[in-house]
Amino acid sequence: MKIRTTPSIAEMRHQRDELEAEARDLLDANPGGLDPEAAERFDEIAGQIDDLREQTSAAEERAEQGRRRAIDAYHGTGPGGIEHGSDRGGDRHTGGTVRDQAMRTIDRHTKSGDLPTHAAERVEHLMAAGSSASQSWVQRWTVAAGDDAYRTAFAKLCADPERGHLLWEPDEADAFRRVAHIQAEQRAAMSSADANGGYMTPLVLDPSILLISDGSTNPLRQISRVVQTTGSQWSGVTSAGTSAEWLAEAAEAADASPTLQQPNIPVHKGDAFVPYSFEVGQDAVNFLSELQTLLVDAADQLQATAFTTGTGIGQPKGIITALTGTSAEINSGGTEALTSADVYTLQNSLGPRWQPNAVWTANLSTINTLRQFETGNGALKFPSLQVNPPTLLGRAVHENSNMDGVVNPAASGSNYVLVYGDFSSNFVIVDRIGTTLELIPNLVGANRRPTGQRGALLWFRTGSDIVHPAGFKMLDVPTTA
Repeated sequence: MKIRTTPSIAEMRHQRDELEAEARDLLDANPGGLDPEAAERFDEIAGQIDDLREQTSAAEERAEQGRRRAIDAYHGTGPGGIEHGSDRGGDRHTGGTVRDQAMRTIDRHTKSGDLPTHAAERVEHLMAAGSSASQSWVQRWTVAAGDDAYRTAFAKLCADPERGHLLWEPDEADAFRRVAHIQAEQRAAMSSADANGGYMTPLVLDPSILLISDGSTNPLRQISRVVQTTGSQWSGVTSAGTSAEWLAEAAEAADASPTLQQPNIPVHKGDAFVPYSFEVGQDAVNFLSELQTLLVDAADQLQATAFTTGTGIGQPKGIITALTGTSAEINSGGTEALTSADVYTLQNSLGPRWQPNAVWTANLSTINTLRQFETGNGALKFPSLQVNPPTLLGRAVHENSNMDGVVNPAASGSNYVLVYGDFSSNFVIVDRIGTTLELIPNLVGANRRPTGQRGALLWFRTGSDIVHPAGFKMLDVPTTA
């Protein structure tokens, strides 16, 4: 009698379900964060689940290959003669490593137009950046949150938060459990009580990867360094640089060791709320598209303000806040008014190292004021501001409506009207991937009666700060009442 020592696929799935249930029990029993013993057990469970996932995937691939060989033998065809499989389920049974599956998921959504190219590139970068644990989490998050079955399960929950799960197909229920496990890992890693609850948004709806670079109307996202993290903060390494020298023969080299800094930028919790009618929620396909547009726009507007003037306490630190009171701040040479000479002074004061990548940011009102400056003979002093895209003294100009645009001599205060510097190296915006959506089943009116609406509350984590103040100059036009 032949004794089978390798567990069957069904047995491995059962073992994984039991481990996932134990992990959920650990999280439920420790809502304020895992203690060292519980955290050690959680990590042990997570490792066992990863091993079982790999073993199950390999076993399924072997079974699929055997099935294909049997079909080929029956039809008399060779390998590759018959196409198999379906896109449903997001490559969950196509074999290969988790990274291979993640790459296929990204490729599928990019080709279908559901995932913009810039977002796909960001996810691919994250799968190879950071620690091995972070890379592994991103790869598994991409596969799980990018599963088409999870998106349809998510849509059914949006249509009916209380009973939508009763309409799930088996593959949708499986997909939801996989995402819930990924989400539980992130909660445990952050040990954050406010991370409990809600549903992780599908990959193609996640603002943390959609709100980057050319995917955003936020000017600071377009010109700054945007990074993603899977934890509660981003830690970097910066330096003012080192120096080179000419040496005589056999002369001792100077010590050119750079001074390294290790900035830490925390991510802060923000949210955006969208009410929607029962009828709108039932149109799942169109609703998810509209929900994405509304929530991404709301989050973008909130972040644009914080990246400019945020206090850094409970919200990102804005560029203006970070530069105020530093050596980067320069007062106007005019009498409570912006002058053309201020523009030259600001540019000339920035160090040569930062000049090649430097750009301007200003409110549209400030830009229009500069557009009207004339020389003594009536010619425009800054004609390049009239073209599109505008430039000022040979550098690009970006409109930022959250900066000061009006200088009022009748009031006492500072008016930060121009910022010039290298944003691409020195202003960092950090997004934590894995955005969460809370669903509110019934909204009520002023008289506490139902309005026939549901609510979608998106909450996310993002942060920003300067990593090298010397890379900027900011113009202040002070006024006194």
